[in-house]
Amino acid sequence: MPADLSTLAPLMKEDYGVGLKNQLADECPMVDLFEREDNATWEGREHVEAVHVNRNRGTYYSAEGGAQPTAGNQQVENFRIPIRYLHGGIRITTQLIKASKSNKGSFARGMQLEMDRLLDDLRVQRLFAIWLDGRGVRALLNGDPGTGTTYTLDGPGGVAGVDHGNRFLNVGDQIAVVDPATGQLRAGGTRRVTARAAGGTTVTVSAAIDTATADNDFVVKAYGADASVALSNTEWQHPPMGMLGLVDDGTFVNTYFGLSRTAFPILNSTIITGVGGMSADIIQRAADVTLQVGNAKTGYLLMHPNTRRAYLTIMEQDRRYSDAASRSKPDAGTAAFKGGYQSGLTFGDCPIFTDPHCPFGFLFGWDNRSAVRYVMSDGEWADEDGAVLRAATAVDTWDATYRIYENFFLGRPNQSFRLSGISSTFTIAHIV
Repeated sequence: MPADLSTLAPLMKEDYGVGLKNQLADECPMVDLFEREDNATWEGREHVEAVHVNRNRGTYYSAEGGAQPTAGNQQVENFRIPIRYLHGGIRITTQLIKASKSNKGSFARGMQLEMDRLLDDLRVQRLFAIWLDGRGVRALLNGDPGTGTTYTLDGPGGVAGVDHGNRFLNVGDQIAVVDPATGQLRAGGTRRVTARAAGGTTVTVSAAIDTATADNDFVVKAYGADASVALSNTEWQHPPMGMLGLVDDGTFVNTYFGLSRTAFPILNSTIITGVGGMSADIIQRAADVTLQVGNAKTGYLLMHPNTRRAYLTIMEQDRRYSDAASRSKPDAGTAAFKGGYQSGLTFGDCPIFTDPHCPFGFLFGWDNRSAVRYVMSDGEWADEDGAVLRAATAVDTWDATYRIYENFFLGRPNQSFRLSGISSTFTIAHIV
């Protein structure tokens, strides 16, 4: 038998590439649609903004010698904007730090990798929050799960719909279940996600499900393994306000930073539901209404890539090859094919912005003139004692915590609009 690579495998060296190849999508461009405000003062965990909600109605055209109008007044109320806290933590051993201190020992420095990549992980966590309604709902239970270890899910992000129910869950997540009727936790504590179905409908968890769990319960993330987890140690009602609450008419968030949208309709956005097939008319109609009720100037159209494809179909029949060069080398695509969150597509010169975390079948018309990100901590490692790494008790490990304290605010919700129920060809593309 001749000597070959198999027989002499122990003799062969392995040639490792330089560095670590990242496979994860880490950008958080949605943050750029809000103007950063660093000067907010947080009293009692709230920032207060005055809002003008009604005019002086003591005006009218009178007859000669007629009665003067009854005096009125401007109506001013207060928004109360709470601070929201995002934390991420790492724990590393001294042995890892020493073993990965050179290129010879590792592809990347263990400590630096954990610290740098945690920041990217937090950006993705923020995208989940920015698009939704501040409740922290990852999914709804689709049916009573019984006492097995499989949750069947729908309503990703708390948005009604059967597609891709496990969209905002991944292996390793610790989750708990909230009763939607009471806002309280179901019994049984947390469960760790151990598997996620590629079909998008289920996740498997680490322990048997409690019998109290029921259809349409809310699935939320929790801080860790805890059989008696407290509601305060889950994400329920703890994320910042997202797009579904900022651009809304009370469907998702009726009490908007302390003010009722029922009592103050001026805080309602233009909402058109059940759109079906995309058309230029429906987009223009929504923009026209926001112009009338809020003097809007739409700056961006925001949507999921699936919805962008639906938008492209309304122009398909209008594309023409206009010169000899294009006829000899035809291109059936558009600027959207190159990818990116802003790929050059527009509607009436308004840029189209896509994000894979956006709810399915939704299109947002965004006037960002009153969009503010209130910041207490824009991102920092906790180091009040003078050190980022803190020695753990009785073991040779080191802990570090990164934090972002912020909230998102839209001062004029009536200047933005939202379309939903847009028909498109649905494709599951799970984000890790």
